[in-house]
Amino acid sequence: MERNKDFLDFLYQCKNRDKKAWDIFVDRYSQLIYNYIIRALRRYHYPFHDDEVDDIFDNVFLALLDNNCRKLENFRGRNEGSFRAYLREITFHITVDFLRKHRKFVNFDQIKDVISDKKSRDRFNYGDLEERIFMLSDRLPERQKFLFKLIVEEGLRQSQIADRMKLKPNAVHQLKHRMINNMITFAKKKHLLSVR
Repeated sequence: MERNKDFLDFLYQCKNRDKKAWDIFVDRYSQLIYNYIIRALRRYHYPFHDDEVDDIFDNVFLALLDNNCRKLENFRGRNEGSFRAYLREITFHITVDFLRKHRKFVNFDQIKDVISDKKSRDRFNYGDLEERIFMLSDRLPERQKFLFKLIVEEGLRQSQIADRMKLKPNAVHQLKHRMINNMITFAKKKHLLSVR
């Protein structure tokens, strides 16, 4: 790893679009960026092809060059280690943008919030995701399917659900946890949702 000053000088040359510096940058960080992309795609269980990885890779470099290398300008770290972490963050966000555009990405935590909290449910616009969520809920055991209906369709609170299902609040919480885990399992198997 380079000394801090040498590394920051190198980054400054890249910001100024020095060709030699960019050749070094590409040699030094290309494999790292590819690894970050593949790790992000696997994290969301996306069945990717090499050409898709190449597209995302190109988008990372376009983003680094965009607006007079604004992303390099915005780097506030002092060494190469912190720059690698910064590069990983940039790559991760660009990969997630790719997944969103291809409608293959759903942050399942968002759905957990929708299932758990009425305020989140009211703010959340399912769009074409709604059909997928309900497709997953159709595969649930009857009791969990009924719970899903009470939470998402009827918007009942946990205490109301406990009364309706004749359960203790803690049992409702456990049933909801099992329901969400089942939906995640079905989603992974059927590739209906890309999940963590």
